[in-house]
Amino acid sequence: MADKPNLASGYRSEQVSLARATCLYLATKLGDLVNELVIVGGLVPSLLIDPATLPVDREAHVGTMDLDVGLAVAILDEGRYRTLSEALRRAGLTRDVNEQGNPTHQRWRVEGAPSVTVDFLIPPTRSEDLGGRIRNLEQDCRISRS
Repeated sequence: MADKPNLASGYRSEQVSLARATCLYLATKLGDLVNELVIVGGLVPSLLIDPATLPVDREAHVGTMDLDVGLAVAILDEGRYRTLSEALRRAGLTRDVNEQGNPTHQRWRVEGAPSVTVDFLIPPTRSEDLGGRIRNLEQDCRISRS
């Protein structure tokens, strides 16, 4: 995954458009699972406020390079993460890899040029859970605890 820019000028509107398109694509592919998901992160400002309607003295949010998705705890409790990972595969998403080429199980990628990564997050649910750690759900599906 490309490093996030240090300056607002490093974000391009095309990236936000691509993340938004990915969000809509997933919504059409995940069926009733969309009720267990919430969009979080850098895409949210552009979904809540149309940059075209901002007053001239207000700058739009800089953007995003990926799609962050929060998962309901029910995904874990009911084992629906299996259904989620199957739906992701059917939709053509694959596990992402890190800079060393190792699988990054909690991050999936929509292939294409350019591509978008989708990060899945969930709040800690057990007393031993620590935010920022990964929870293994199955061999190729993991989530980040936010």
